Amino acid sequence: MKPSTNKPRLIGLYGNPDKPDLPIALAEVRECCIRNGIDYVLSPLLAQLDPQGVVADSDQELVRQADVLVVFGGDGTMLRAARLTGETGTPMLGINLGSLGYLTDVLLSELTESLEQMFAGEFYLGVRSRVSCKVRRDGEIVINAMALNDIVINMGPLPRALNLELKMDSALLGRFLGDGLIVSTPTGSTAYNLSAGGPIIHPGISGLIVTPICPHSLAMRPIVVPDDKKIRLKLLDVGQGATLTVDGQEA
Repeated sequence: MKPSTNKPRLIGLYGNPDKPDLPIALAEVRECCIRNGIDYVLSPLLAQLDPQGVVADSDQELVRQADVLVVFGGDGTMLRAARLTGETGTPMLGINLGSLGYLTDVLLSELTESLEQMFAGEFYLGVRSRVSCKVRRDGEIVINAMALNDIVINMGPLPRALNLELKMDSALLGRFLGDGLIVSTPTGSTAYNLSAGGPIIHPGISGLIVTPICPHSLAMRPIVVPDDKKIRLKLLDVGQGATLTVDGQEA
């Protein structure tokens, strides 16, 4: 983490409109912005909750305009926002209106105080790594995906174990029968990876966690590898079918 040197001039507001506390949170943001002379722009999904606010034409335009994206919801909303920001580098501040709050660590009761600190430039920027994925079929790339938490390959429609070959770059790590594989960032180490028996990794560490899901082999254990390595997973029996999920939200 590094201290910030830039005070935001315009903040973008993005969130889950189904959260019951969201109108209260938006009212606090509006008052705080007016008091500090800060402009804000709303995601189209939030337009009806603040009729007086300026609404972006699209979520992509929201990210393009904002110096900081303030995200209201749970961790799922934060993950969607992370994919929305893409490669822009737009910082995000998560306001916890959900249940877990691993990523959205500012409570609603701390909202005004946190905004005041941000507007004064009294905050640190924490850099988080992501994991990218390409799916090749018959030699062609058919999917490109990017995740903040994890990329998961697991069983398809039928609950049959997958026959998998796992490599790191060109080195063979093993072949195994199992329910699938998780490739997680340190941020995502407390998500599916943790439930599957993988380790918790501090987000400041540069690495990826490769966690087999229910492998039929005592030799296939979770492993932490440098994040400049390529993890290659091959489905040896293509007739089985498999599902790839991105942050547990896109399949």
